[in-house]
Formats: sequence, structure tokens, C-alpha cells
Amino acid sequence: MRLLRGLALVGVLGAAVVFASACGGDENGTAPTSPDGAAPVVLPDGAVVIREADGAVPFEGGPGGSGCGGRADDPAAAAIVEGYLGKMQNAPAGPLRDEIVEAVLRTCEAFGPSPAANKGWKREHCWAHLVASMSKESGYDPKVSVKDTYGSRAIGNQRANDPVVGLLQVRFSSTVHEMVALGNTDRLACVGCPIPDAVKAHAAEGGSTPYWAVTGPTENMSLLQNVACNVGMGAWFYYVHATGNGKASAVTYPDAYCKGEGTSGNLITGLLSHLKGSEGGKGLVANQGALDALRNTDSGAFNYVTQIKGLFETMVGPPTGGSPFFVRLSPDTTMYCQ
Repeated sequence: MRLLRGLALVGVLGAAVVFASACGGDENGTAPTSPDGAAPVVLPDGAVVIREADGAVPFEGGPGGSGCGGRADDPAAAAIVEGYLGKMQNAPAGPLRDEIVEAVLRTCEAFGPSPAANKGWKREHCWAHLVASMSKESGYDPKVSVKDTYGSRAIGNQRANDPVVGLLQVRFSSTVHEMVALGNTDRLACVGCPIPDAVKAHAAEGGSTPYWAVTGPTENMSLLQNVACNVGMGAWFYYVHATGNGKASAVTYPDAYCKGEGTSGNLITGLLSHLKGSEGGKGLVANQGALDALRNTDSGAFNYVTQIKGLFETMVGPPTGGSPFFVRLSPDTTMYCQ
């Protein structure tokens, strides 16, 4: 069954930005539906999804800024990422492959944890993580879409049309909203994703308002499907949580993180926060024994992390001296926050 993505949701209460965990999860999913009548797509892991039509508002992205990484800045790094994709059975060819390589390099330059500040973490770990997560989440199809129960929730007298979309399965009312309300959008523009002013204009509205949950997702489907935007914002969500949601006793939402209240976690913290929401991902799976223990207590989480970890190790090789998935990653509000 498809792992439906649970992401933290932004709401507004008075002048304060409030975050609540809204979950996907296998139990609550609905069958994939396609507004344009497209046939369902079966991903390599057996997940059945659909491909969304382009959005009503065209979005072509931007070239990305200078000094933001990318193939031209670092051809050797591009060759490594190309090699990683070459080890993935479902990796695309042609222009889409080129876009993915560029997005991975620029995203990890913008939002990848700093190797200098995090002993045991290397920049190629970010590259391999994103390549592996795209394989697991979407099979490298930018138009993959899953509408879970939350994506069809009631919004007043309307129904949300708020699926998770694209290479890293991003939701408009949560990840995009959080990025616009809290995130370092200058860095995102450097990746090649300048947020349109028409979207920024709604930053102060809650995530469960008509714009963010009903009309905005459809209007901005092209933004969600854009490779640079989807990879950039998906990675931002992973790493905000990987570097800040490590406190087991209390969830740290992105608004608290950006106030300097983050507690270091690790890559598994980020993965589980993406899968289960900020509340479900809090804390630290500190070693292989703790990860193995999830097999009996949370098999969905165990399978999700283990599959991505296996793909990661296909690219970088088996760990020596400890897996990068267990490296503690320090908060960095300058990198991730406005």
C-alpha cells in the first residue's frame, strides 16, 4: 500500500503561526483518482499512484543563482550524482535526468547539512539521500500524485483538493506554505525555484483555508511538479526536521525551530517526520539496533527508512564506522529560516 505523506501544517491563530501535525499513513489513504482520466501508475515498490495534469498557472522556475552549485560549478560532483542515478533501476534519461542532477546539486548546496558542522556527514550523503528518496517516493515521475484522506478534508462547505505531488511528494498546504511563511526563500530561488508573488501574498493565511487547501494546489500544480521546486522544498522539510526535531519528549515544529528551539536529530528523524508528520517523527533513532526495533513496533516506519537506506547504500557503499543515517545533525536557522 502507498505510504501517504504526513506533513506538518501551518495555521494562523491571531498573529501567531501555529503548527499541527496532520498525518497521512497507510491506514487513512483513499484510492488514487485522476482528474484528467489518466491511468494509474505502479511504482517499483508496488505503490499505485496517478499522474496529475499541469496546473492552471504555468510555472517554469528560474535559472538559479550564481554560486549556488550545479553542474557548471562542479562537473565532478555532477558526475558522481549521474553515477548514483545509474545505479537506480527506475532512473530517468534525457532532459529529466539532467534536471534532477542539477536540482540535487543546487538543493544540497542550499539546504544540505554542513559537513564542517556535522562530523561524519559528507555532502555526497545529501546527494545520495535525495536520489534514494525520489526513487522511493515517486519512481522519478514529477507528476505522481496521491490524495489521502487529509488531502480531501472539509474546508468550510468545500472539500480540499490537496494531494501530495511530485518527486518528493510535497503538499501545497503544508510544505509549500511552511516554506513561504518561514523558510529561506532566497536559498530556494538559488536552487531554481523563485516563489511567485501571487503565492507569497497568502503567507499569513492558514494552511486549511480555501487558497492553500482548495484552489491553490490546482492552480499551482506546475510549481509542485517543477523539479527544482519539489526537490528543494522536499529537502528543506527533511532537513529542518533532521536538524531540529530530535527531542523525544516534545515535537519541534518549524516555527519553533526558526525561533532557535531546535534539538539536533538525524536523517531518520527527517525521514520519519516526512512520513508521519512532525509529531510522529520526533526523537532520535540513534543506531541500527534502535532501527531494527521498529520492525516490531512500527513496521511502516521501519520499511520506509530501511528501503531508502538500502538504496542509499547501493550508491555510497556499505557504512564503515557508522551509517550517515545515525549522524547527529545540528540546527542551522541561518540556512533554513527567514
